[in-house]
Amino acid sequence: MSTYYWGFWYALIFLSRVPGPYLQRVDKEVQQAAMWFYPIVGAILGVFLVSLVLLCYLYNPQASFLLVAALVLALWVYFTGAMHLDGVADTADAWVGGLGNHERTLEIMKDPRVGAMAVAAMIVVLLVKFAAIAALLEQAHSDLGLLLGGLLLIPMLARAGIIGLMATTSYVRKQGMVSDTQSAATKSKVMIMSAVLALLALPLLQEKALLILFVWLTVLVAYRAALKKRLGGYTGDTLGAAVEIQEAVLLVALAL
Repeated sequence: MSTYYWGFWYALIFLSRVPGPYLQRVDKEVQQAAMWFYPIVGAILGVFLVSLVLLCYLYNPQASFLLVAALVLALWVYFTGAMHLDGVADTADAWVGGLGNHERTLEIMKDPRVGAMAVAAMIVVLLVKFAAIAALLEQAHSDLGLLLGGLLLIPMLARAGIIGLMATTSYVRKQGMVSDTQSAATKSKVMIMSAVLALLALPLLQEKALLILFVWLTVLVAYRAALKKRLGGYTGDTLGAAVEIQEAVLLVALAL
């Protein structure tokens, strides 16, 4: 039981800026247990986002949807400490600068310097997410439930998605922050987790649930194929980028 207790706190502290207790255990078993709490961290983020939207409209029912969208995105970035955006930056720089070469791509990914492509990729991701959130807020007067359901579910799906990538793809570095979790990501557990999320999607997204689940799986399959072709597997940075890409695409799919 203590393994899962510390696993929860490890996941929350690792993936967010939410404060937690001093971690008395940070061994391999705790890190492996933490992985299965990633979607729970997404749910906590979703609760914060939904609460912010409700508070804004309770304070002013006529609040500008653009302003509320900006606040939601700011909270989204703050909650994660921009960790996943860092993955977007490193992956974009490496993907372009690597010129199709496996070793060169991995080498650039470890370089702490930020290139033009990294900045451009982060701006594009943030703009797409902002525009999609704003569109959902603009539509919220006729379907507030869809907006709130999306803000709650999409962070969960994005974090579950990276567990799926770990279960079906090899880790390409010899050592790294996620290397110890690889063996715990079994396909059977991922299938069960995906089924639970699919059941949650039905009441939260209603008629758009199947569409969002289809888009989610399509993005993951395409992203995994790209990783396999270029790198032969995944890295921590590409998992971070995967979270942002899933969130952006799913928000767009929900808003259109």
